[in-house]
Amino acid sequence: MRRLLVLLVAVPLSAQTPVKYEVSIPSPAARLFHVSADFPTRGKDTLYVSLPAWSPGSYEIQNYARYVRHFGAKGAAGQPLFWDRFDKDTWRVVTGKGDRVTAEFDFLADTIDLSSARIAGDFGQFLGTNLFLYEEGQLERPAEVRFTLPAGWQVTTALRGGGNGPYSAPSYHELADAETFVGKYSLDSLQVDGKWIRIAVWPADAYTNAVQRNMRTAVEKIAKSENALFGGPPYDHYTVFFNVIREPVNFGGGLEHSASQFDIIPQGAFADAAGNFGDFMVPLMSHEYFHLFNVKRIRPAEMWPYDYHAEQYTPLLWWSEGVTDYYADLTNIRSGLWTREQFLDNAAQDMQQVESAPEPWSEEDGSVATWIHEVFVNSSQLYYPKGALTGMLLDVALRDATDNRKSLDDVTRALYTRFYQRHKGFTTTDLLGLLREVGMPDVDGFYLRYINGREALPYDSVFAKAGIAVVRKTLSSPFLGLNAQPGDSGKLVVQGVVPGSAAEAAGLEPGDVLLKVGEVETRPDEDWGVKFRERYRGQAGAPLAIGVTRGGRALSLSTQVRERTVVSFTLTPASTPSAKQARIWRGLATGSTGN
Repeated sequence: MRRLLVLLVAVPLSAQTPVKYEVSIPSPAARLFHVSADFPTRGKDTLYVSLPAWSPGSYEIQNYARYVRHFGAKGAAGQPLFWDRFDKDTWRVVTGKGDRVTAEFDFLADTIDLSSARIAGDFGQFLGTNLFLYEEGQLERPAEVRFTLPAGWQVTTALRGGGNGPYSAPSYHELADAETFVGKYSLDSLQVDGKWIRIAVWPADAYTNAVQRNMRTAVEKIAKSENALFGGPPYDHYTVFFNVIREPVNFGGGLEHSASQFDIIPQGAFADAAGNFGDFMVPLMSHEYFHLFNVKRIRPAEMWPYDYHAEQYTPLLWWSEGVTDYYADLTNIRSGLWTREQFLDNAAQDMQQVESAPEPWSEEDGSVATWIHEVFVNSSQLYYPKGALTGMLLDVALRDATDNRKSLDDVTRALYTRFYQRHKGFTTTDLLGLLREVGMPDVDGFYLRYINGREALPYDSVFAKAGIAVVRKTLSSPFLGLNAQPGDSGKLVVQGVVPGSAAEAAGLEPGDVLLKVGEVETRPDEDWGVKFRERYRGQAGAPLAIGVTRGGRALSLSTQVRERTVVSFTLTPASTPSAKQARIWRGLATGSTGN
């Protein structure tokens, strides 16, 4: 119906009347964004407006409508209009057949999360999916955004324009994808490949001179390396948004956008006093930047276009996320940010993580299951390391089969030119066809055994083709068998217990507040599990007391140390590789083909 209307009236998208938004923060202490959205209604009886239930790239239903307060609607003359809820994230407004309707609400912004909004003192941050309503069936309509903020506050956003006029987006998809900082924070910029990259860091004092020097160097090397693979940057400007957290938080990570990335990092993992980055920093920035190409543009067909109401299941997140991880690692070695040893050590850590899973699982299944965040098998997160290793295996196999004339780079570029640049998503069949076309042997067999199947990945036989030897070492390590996460009090709360584990034998229950395991205090702001394993390694059968509070009452639960066997991996380069092995490794590590 909408296509027919566009054809009949011949109105180009650029000529559509935009939705006009205003974002304000009347009282930062209240942690509320106030949002108004002015919709053209052109005499229709009813206006249906919605907030997304999730944010692309963060495969979790968040239901942002739950943060909305004081919703209201008025006509062009300011008269109140009747409205009610149509479904969980949609409001229905009776327009009175007026030409315009303004919807207004407050949005509670008190969550530290990669896809949620937050206000903290003189700083605020949000993603477009949090604040910007859209009219049902009108995702291609352009938008204008203005800000009314406390004196002295600045705005940095992935939206276009600004200055003396409004910011803009050509469609809701770009509006929803726009990360934005408001308030007081550090802002830096540099040019890479002729395009500006901004670096916004909050709090401002986290961006010291030493951090600035290292950040600019890393960002430049990452951008140059990844841009080169695709022939240049795909944006007019790009922004690296950083929140450095100085309160207890049990995660660090990033979320990709089509012209930015938003990263949350605890202070200890961000940089030390000398400005040296934590180990996760460079891999994180490389991963999120590569998402510019893989997943924001090279996208599974099941997610083209986005549906903001519900889950969009795809079996291809092992490619979108895992192979992105592999290319982040390649970026780090190709740009000189990592040594060969760091690259191989990282791959070995991926192998250990994959092989430590309590049961075999398929990375396609993990791609689909990501929406439910499985607690123990956790395959919804393991498609990152397993997908990265699958990418490396495919790359080496392609280079070996073609004597280093072709590689996974050719497949990735073909996905970019044949699918994204033709405005469509790709399927598993498309991907397998490209692998076959480039020269991958037994594509269907590899897919059935290792991608949609559950066989152990063929590390030894394939990595040997690049002169890389796999060394395994079996170790026994203490295993407690519980999942505990920070609760509202800032203390660790037990979420679940593994059957047959030491935690189950102790009688731990979901809801228990975990205080101490043996002699190790359990703090949410540190990896107490490492301390526990180091302290009790080799003590299987020894008594173990676990301190908790249950219903406000302190308890000491008794169990015994239990161990499980784990396999550690080491990847070692051949001391005297063959000429072909040397070509393959050199090609992989430098992004070259041929001799």
